[in-house]
Amino acid sequence: MIPLSRVVLVLIALTILAMATLFVIKLSRHYRERKEAFRGAVYISTLGEIVSRSMEPTHDIDAWADDPAFHDTLIDFFTLVAGEEQRILVDLADRLHMIERFHDDLVNARRVSTRLRAVAALAVIAAPKSRPHLIAALTDSSPEVRIEAAAGLSIIGHEDDVRPVVEALENEDLWVAERFADALVRFGKAAVPTLSDYVLTAGTQLDPAPHHLSAVVRCLGQIGDPRAETALLAALDGTDAQLRIRAAAALAHPWGRRVLDALSRRISDPDWRVRAQVATALAPHNDPGSIPLLVAALTDTAWWVRQNSAAALGIIDGGIEALFDALDHEDRYAADAARAQLMARGPKDNDDPSSAARFAGLYDPAPSPDEVT
Repeated sequence: MIPLSRVVLVLIALTILAMATLFVIKLSRHYRERKEAFRGAVYISTLGEIVSRSMEPTHDIDAWADDPAFHDTLIDFFTLVAGEEQRILVDLADRLHMIERFHDDLVNARRVSTRLRAVAALAVIAAPKSRPHLIAALTDSSPEVRIEAAAGLSIIGHEDDVRPVVEALENEDLWVAERFADALVRFGKAAVPTLSDYVLTAGTQLDPAPHHLSAVVRCLGQIGDPRAETALLAALDGTDAQLRIRAAAALAHPWGRRVLDALSRRISDPDWRVRAQVATALAPHNDPGSIPLLVAALTDTAWWVRQNSAAALGIIDGGIEALFDALDHEDRYAADAARAQLMARGPKDNDDPSSAARFAGLYDPAPSPDEVT
């Protein structure tokens, strides 16, 4: 049997060895980080000189391409400059074959962090040569990499890249699909024809509608281009309530009578969430013809519909008068919604002078001393 004293000595020796190993690792890491920080400072100074003087390095700089410190500094500079200065950095990246290097990392690296760093770099550089690599990254196994690839394509903003992003969006879960939709919004008006065609061919009569279809409808609303009108009206007449909600929100743009008429029909939608969103969407159109519909909606059974209708009346020309009239409505819920909106709004400088007294009458007078007693 091994003596206890020997076991204790062995344990002490192993502990000392482990502590010494950890110390050496920590010390080497400290020196490595200091060296990287020093190289980073040198790169910052060098790239700053290159950009400010519009000059090209005359010495051999091929070794920079293998240095992670240079990669980080280059990416940081891309986020800080634009125009001619950014073109200088793109030329420098081409000279060092940086796009090809990042592409190799994106394709061959097993670690997600390495692939994410590579796709983020390609997105920041935003050169046309990055496009095929970013499109390929839309099918990466990591959702973070796929989201970053879509964002990078939106920065480049080439119209032909909208379709691949939309097609990739179809295979994503709800959260990732919404992040893809954020990227599609950044494409701007160039994305509208493709997105509109997608909505019209995707099948707005499906119930439930795919979540990616609702995401595309949101994109069209945020871009706000009237060319999307036909597609959004089709979505507004869809069978899925969530799709109609998104379509109503997307149609909150004063594009004309056709949109206004479609929204007016949907103020009586069977789903209260759609009715509430339609009431909000009518406000930006600022059409006095909507006032009777919104006044009628003040009697809706859903609280949100009443509140949104009152809020819309507070925006539309002539709606304030309708809210004052509604204070005497036989439906007390309608009167309460009108009063709450008027009290929240208060008098404005451009209101009719006589309305100030009417607003003052909304508030109960302070009780007299006798009443308090």
